[in-house]
Amino acid sequence: MAQNLLKKISAGISSYGPAIFMIGAVIGTGSVSSLVVSGAEHGMSLLWALFLSCLFFWILIGCVSRLTFATGKTFVALTKEHYGKVAGFYIVLAVTVSQFTSNIGVMGIVSEAFAKWTGMDFLLSAIIWCTFVYLMVFMGKYSAFERILIIFVTVFGVSFIVNLFLAHPSAGQTLAGFIPVVPKGGALIVGAMVGTTLAGSVVVMRSFVITDKGWTIKDLKHADKDALLTGALVFIISGVVMACAAATLHVMGKHVDSAIDMAYTLVPLMGRFAATLFVIGIMAAGMSSAFPNALVSIWCITDYFGISRNPKSLHFRLMALFFVGAGLISPIFGGKPVLLQIVSLAIQAIFLPLLVLFITLLLNNKKVVGQYKNSKIINVMSIITFIFSLFMAYQAVTGLVNLISSL
Repeated sequence: MAQNLLKKISAGISSYGPAIFMIGAVIGTGSVSSLVVSGAEHGMSLLWALFLSCLFFWILIGCVSRLTFATGKTFVALTKEHYGKVAGFYIVLAVTVSQFTSNIGVMGIVSEAFAKWTGMDFLLSAIIWCTFVYLMVFMGKYSAFERILIIFVTVFGVSFIVNLFLAHPSAGQTLAGFIPVVPKGGALIVGAMVGTTLAGSVVVMRSFVITDKGWTIKDLKHADKDALLTGALVFIISGVVMACAAATLHVMGKHVDSAIDMAYTLVPLMGRFAATLFVIGIMAAGMSSAFPNALVSIWCITDYFGISRNPKSLHFRLMALFFVGAGLISPIFGGKPVLLQIVSLAIQAIFLPLLVLFITLLLNNKKVVGQYKNSKIINVMSIITFIFSLFMAYQAVTGLVNLISSL
């Protein structure tokens, strides 16, 4: 009986595999970095940006699912077909640049945290973790990716959710966080939060993930539930991380300069063992995003050029070396991984508006999607999403300009 129950639970989780994959891609060291820095520097005042990002993320991945089902083609292929090679190349460039730079920060943070925890050399730590990620990509099986992500996301989520019961901001601070305001010096972090939560690359990934899952138009209703679950869990888990930082780092007046500084968010839970629990959580978060970062970049490139997306092919594995190898840049050339991660996320926010525009235009073309054309309410939400993405892209550019001028 217990065995049958476990099988049912496993089947239930598997039926929402794309949600787990998407959550794993979003909730990584990038989101942890931006959310912890946000909570540390500004308390809960940027909760509104997180909420809107998750809301619009849900809308976009729902739209991409419908677009993929209606046409039987991926978003990259459709953009190239209907708006030309330049437009298709823009999507590929946006994804590959943002994911390569993201992996510099992701793997840098994981390697730095692990190195400081164990006393190991930073570069050696990076080599170990980059090798581990590459081996996961080398496995080349979607179902295996799904199972690995379930483990990583669970470990990461539990480590912060348990901590929230011991350290949490007041209800008043949390509610006040839903009032839209960009505090002084908060432009870059707002852009980074949107870049990691409302991530264009993850929206593009949705098209590939549901295709590899084997879903078709008959699975549209289930895909909508899967999209809603994705958006809701991303908001809950991200909100927990921000709240932990707001209740600890912000209260103590501490700043985040290195990966291990973020361990203070877990002090109430484990005291002097906080660093241990944090490193476990950050490694799980890093692994849950590092190899999806590499995968979506390769998927886009192979799809654009019309070559095999088989993960076991030689060209796939060679490209994986390039994207996974990004994790060696920080220890070799120097730089603060947390800052590099936030910058990479801000870059994602800059790329987002055109991606939203292409999705909206395709879903309003009856020749492309037929009866699955956008409804009026979805169009209104898509326009609001586009306006929001423009505003956040502006915030990201402003933050990057201020950062460069301060160097």
